[in-house]
Amino acid sequence: MSSVLALDIGTGSLKAALVGDSLEIKGAFKIPSPILTPREGWAESDPESWWRAFLESLKALGERIKTIDRISLSVLCPALIPMDEEGNPLYHAIIHADRRSRRESLSILRKIGSEEFLRRTGNLPFPGGISLTSILWLGRNFEELFRETYKFGHANTFLIKRLTGRWAIDPTNASFTGLFSTTSTLDWDLELCREFRIPYDKLPSVVPSSEVVGGVSPEAARITGLREGTPVIAGAADTACAALGAGVTEEGELLNVSGTTEVLTLCLNRPLPSEERLLRTHAIPGRWLAIKVLSSGGVSFEWFRRQFCREMSEEEFYRSYLPEVLSSRRKTSVTFLPYLGGDRTGISERKAAFQGLTLKTTREDMLYAVSWAMITFLKEALEEFRALATLKEIIKV
Repeated sequence: MSSVLALDIGTGSLKAALVGDSLEIKGAFKIPSPILTPREGWAESDPESWWRAFLESLKALGERIKTIDRISLSVLCPALIPMDEEGNPLYHAIIHADRRSRRESLSILRKIGSEEFLRRTGNLPFPGGISLTSILWLGRNFEELFRETYKFGHANTFLIKRLTGRWAIDPTNASFTGLFSTTSTLDWDLELCREFRIPYDKLPSVVPSSEVVGGVSPEAARITGLREGTPVIAGAADTACAALGAGVTEEGELLNVSGTTEVLTLCLNRPLPSEERLLRTHAIPGRWLAIKVLSSGGVSFEWFRRQFCREMSEEEFYRSYLPEVLSSRRKTSVTFLPYLGGDRTGISERKAAFQGLTLKTTREDMLYAVSWAMITFLKEALEEFRALATLKEIIKV
């Protein structure tokens, strides 16, 4: 029986699943790969930790890896990695939560203008969230590293190179580089490359998400135990993969991803950029995804538990206390600005805050406010999306 090895590199872990022809899961593993925060406002991941987790998952599969006849990738995005000619990282991956490159964002806007940059790339140059800002930051702070970089890529670029020896990135990832024409040609914008002095040959080839980039190389086969020549598919960014997996493929269809972050995604049949949201191509041709992101979704509950409910076990908090508070439908003057993890669609950093606190405020009021902030985010996102397309009645989750 043949199987697909499906890999998901997430914000805090690598997940691997062996999936059969009838979509049955023959084995699944989750291996931590934590975010690194060497300084305030910085957010990084170690690509080598992804590779170690990948090898660990293969080891756990044991003899079942002999049934693998395809490998496909779903990856957090962006995760900018400067790599040498062999594909070895020269710096940690700078991921979406990073905010160190605000100076570069403002410089891009002064040089190109927000309207023109948005028209060409589909997104504003959000610090960390659009990789151009991180590339320019590396160039300003590590000139020698910039010169030594053979390719800039994202997480799937790294894994594809490590497995096949080839350089590639798919359009869903390229959409968040700030150097890709998301709204028209669906290829690298050579004028922007020249404008920011980024050699075109430092960028990987753009290949469709469904394309087989190459086969597992002899060296990778020796290290991993995978069969030499096993096809490796380019894959896509995690939200695009989630939309495809949930069947959100036609205009007006909606996907709500509720995890560490809270994301509402709308499928479109044309690109509609805006300063208030993110835009990327879909994993399938001829479709785009408009994305509203709340950086601190479910993680806000975990933050609240650790700071205000330390006497409770994790199980007690989530199985008893939180449902009880949410079902109370209490009236409270407390509101919460939900930016514990910043704001992925803002150039300037935003911070979280409670407002309306009084001497009578309880922690239940505060927890209810945290929850209501997420509901408000989704409500406002739906209202915005109604102006873009006729929405379907069902939201996939």
